[in-house]
Amino acid sequence: MIHGIGIDICDNMRIKKLLVKYQHKFLQRIFISQEIEYCLKKGNPAPYLAARFAFKEAFFKALNPAVEISFQDIGLTGREGKKAVYTSDHLGNFLKNMNIQNIQFSISHERHYSIATVILEK
Repeated sequence: MIHGIGIDICDNMRIKKLLVKYQHKFLQRIFISQEIEYCLKKGNPAPYLAARFAFKEAFFKALNPAVEISFQDIGLTGREGKKAVYTSDHLGNFLKNMNIQNIQFSISHERHYSIATVILEK
């Protein structure tokens, strides 16, 4: 049974500008360490970061939580084609209490935009 669906699109240039302006302060506020490490290895990290930002936003939309969660509570780990969802203990407990059993997702990016879709299943 579907609990919620979320989708988000992100302008890659917006992320690039934030990265240039705020550098590690921006990265550490939004992304988990595995995301930062993976994306910064890329020649142009902006689309990879933007896709992960879109994932987080899509997740928030799908969850529509009545609890405070942060960008650091959710993230993507892994490599090309083998990504996994990371949840903090706080968010993991919340999802368990809501009986969310599965997080389906898809992310993609191209030259100007990145997009993500999230489906939460009970």
